[in-house]
Amino acid sequence: MFITRSPSLLTLILLGLSIFVYYFGVGVYYAMGQEPSLTFEFLYTAAFLCGVVWWLRAEARRFNTKPVYCLGLLAGIGWMVLIPYHLFKTRGVRGFIPLIAMIGTVVAAYVLALIVYFVLSTYLQRA
Repeated sequence: MFITRSPSLLTLILLGLSIFVYYFGVGVYYAMGQEPSLTFEFLYTAAFLCGVVWWLRAEARRFNTKPVYCLGLLAGIGWMVLIPYHLFKTRGVRGFIPLIAMIGTVVAAYVLALIVYFVLSTYLQRA
């Protein structure tokens, strides 16, 4: 019920989920000594950019801000500056909580990938 009233929260959760899946997958790839496949990289790039654009559109509706003309290009090139600026401008210092959550998602995905790697390597050594 709360998510239907707040589409920006739903898009933020989906963005966080795509970030988690990507960094978990990359961690597993690197733990196994392989490079991530190009398809995996392409799908993450597309999902991330779409997620950022959808989230920024939902945020623009929520806070009644003027949308940018070419949001896809701006999100593709300047998302590292755009997201923290938007969060600070619309929410103040409290706006950095979602940003910290996204960074925590990346760290949690890498930690989980390392745990899976160590469990699998221990299991394979015993077999």
